[in-house]
Amino acid sequence: MAVALLTERDIERYGNNLSRCYRIDNSSEFDGLLRMIDKADAALQARPWERSSS
Repeated sequence: MAVALLTERDIERYGNNLSRCYRIDNSSEFDGLLRMIDKADAALQARPWERSSS
């Protein structure tokens, strides 16, 4: 099982590989979550690239 926020373009790209897709209407209910995701992504992108020593 996977949970993801997909754009319409993503859904078209995956096509029949998505067995179930629950679409939501434009809603402000997810605004806070999307802001937190954007903030976390920006923080991750701002970090210098670190190579792990294996």
